[in-house]
Amino acid sequence: MATTENWRLADPEYVDFDPTTVQEAILKFRRLQRMGLKPWMYPEAMITCARKLGEQEMGRFESWLINPSGEPDKNAVDVRDFLKAQHDLDVKHGRFALLPMPENDEKEEDDEKTQD
Repeated sequence: MATTENWRLADPEYVDFDPTTVQEAILKFRRLQRMGLKPWMYPEAMITCARKLGEQEMGRFESWLINPSGEPDKNAVDVRDFLKAQHDLDVKHGRFALLPMPENDEKEEDDEKTQD
């Protein structure tokens, strides 16, 4: 039975279904959270919610996981501007200064993907 035809989804506490759409995956994950899912169990729950999603739906689910509120407004201020200004002030006043974040969309190598 396709989950879109599953009338049990009307029950806000029902979680015994395998999501096949991003909407269902989000719905199940949020229901699990409301039921007391501990944050350390989120990765496993996310995998469980996404295991039957197609490629396109999986991309949408990943996008939601990264930024649940959607993309920032085009007028939003980039936090890197503030960090760079703080770095410059720290250097100017002789304080310990963390390295500023990379400019724009420079790609950083992921530690897990680099080979020794």
